[in-house]
Amino acid sequence: MNSFGYSLKLEDVSEGVALLRFADPGRQNQLCWAAVNEMADLLEACQSAGTRVVVLASDLDGHWFEHAWLRDLEAGMNGMETTGDGVGWFRTINALSRSTLVSIAAISGDTCGGGCEVGWACDLRVAERQARFAQPEVRLGIPPGIGGASRLSKLVGRALAGEMVLGGAWTSAEKLHAGGAVNRLVNTGEALAEALDWAQQLAAQPPLALAACKQILADTEELPLLDAMKNEQSIFQGTAVSEAAREIMKRQQAYYDAGGTTAEAFRD
Repeated sequence: MNSFGYSLKLEDVSEGVALLRFADPGRQNQLCWAAVNEMADLLEACQSAGTRVVVLASDLDGHWFEHAWLRDLEAGMNGMETTGDGVGWFRTINALSRSTLVSIAAISGDTCGGGCEVGWACDLRVAERQARFAQPEVRLGIPPGIGGASRLSKLVGRALAGEMVLGGAWTSAEKLHAGGAVNRLVNTGEALAEALDWAQQLAAQPPLALAACKQILADTEELPLLDAMKNEQSIFQGTAVSEAAREIMKRQQAYYDAGGTTAEAFRD
């Protein structure tokens, strides 16, 4: 634990895969601004170091990332001293959603408010069955501020997002899995192992293609369909001319020419 009472650890797990662990027992994993600033620093460092996939996990039983620490929020609104600057929230969300770094949330416990928004910004989410999710901001007299309404609505649709945002109540991992916000549902204690296994599979993909796919998906969230398709074609052309892509496609065609099939080539 550092002087602020939380722990953030970044470790290289395997080639191209990093694991970011967070714990703040004194605040029950509520995110103080110092922690969010450091999280942004670590994610940006991952990107600069060439990490391809990062997994976000909690080291505190019963909690994943929880909502913003309200003492920092109140102090920031009143021009008083905080543990850090609020810009870290936007840097963290941007590093997860807009960079070429692929991110997986390994959700092993309750998550709400800003913690949920960190999870919604990730590319993929693995959640344990007992985990619960909430956007409780309305009960605190405020709306969500960094994707708890807008990004969530794109993930699950207006009806379920409206239920969560307008009421602020807990929603089960099962319901969010059925609604499309959780990619994989696992038993208690299995989220981290599942997320790391998935991360290693993704990191094994050709790096340039993986980054291009992430960029297309991120850009598409903000573009009308016609513009998104033009952008996709532009990124495709920039990637397809690379020496690495041309060599892979050449080898693949040789495999087909020798009698190989797509069913065999792309099986799990």
